[in-house]
Amino acid sequence: MAKIELNIKQDEQINLDAHQLKHYADIVDIQTWEELLNSYLALKEELQPKKVFLVLENNHQAEYTSMHAVQDDRLYFDIHEYLHNIDVNDPKWEQTYQNVCIPKQLQHYIQQLNHIDNQHSFDGLTEKMQCYDEDDLQVILSFNRDPLTVMDKDITVKIANVETDSLKLAMMPNGYFSCDFNPFENFAIIQRMQQYGFEFMGLGAALIGLIKTADFQDEKIEDLMRDLALIYPLTASHQTELKVLVLKNNYLILPYSESPQEYMDYYL
Repeated sequence: MAKIELNIKQDEQINLDAHQLKHYADIVDIQTWEELLNSYLALKEELQPKKVFLVLENNHQAEYTSMHAVQDDRLYFDIHEYLHNIDVNDPKWEQTYQNVCIPKQLQHYIQQLNHIDNQHSFDGLTEKMQCYDEDDLQVILSFNRDPLTVMDKDITVKIANVETDSLKLAMMPNGYFSCDFNPFENFAIIQRMQQYGFEFMGLGAALIGLIKTADFQDEKIEDLMRDLALIYPLTASHQTELKVLVLKNNYLILPYSESPQEYMDYYL
């Protein structure tokens, strides 16, 4: 049975919001997708109006690639003006980084994701993942049959005050490698899926996790498949299989990186 284990704040000098954004809790002992979903929904209800973000898979790699993804000129935030007069070995350095820099970074990422000059058209994302082969497409179907096969056994939870579920991406902007969808492209995908009634619950080093809301409408499934076939080379046969899975399940798992097959091999 899944449990939620809080990450207790050890340093009283660290602001609670900064601590919770970095690592609020872990969902552990996950046996089924429903246990994970119920834990997420329970946290949402308990912590509102704060938003809940799950680091779904390959936690350390996701943190690493996010660290590099935010070096993008559109996301880069210079923290040195707040730290340059503090010795790195002085406890005040870490306290200032956590209490001052991290909240300012979050607000900067939110602003940049929202900025009109950084908006990506969903229809403009058609080229990047056309390299997917049949093995990759079968893996997309596979982790939409059983998402736990590619998720961490213990899942890190972050929380923060952000306006919308889509903007939770600002808690961990990701998409670093040239073959990945970048953070702004991922934001466009998340927003388009929101139009179909999916809520962004989090991501990892390679995957975006979405869950159905009350706004999901079965009659829009063909439009959804057409949109997904724009960004992934899904044949009519793949679309038919994925359509059955989407209608049956309460989630949708989408890759944003090169070769889902490689990630499946990593987990297996």
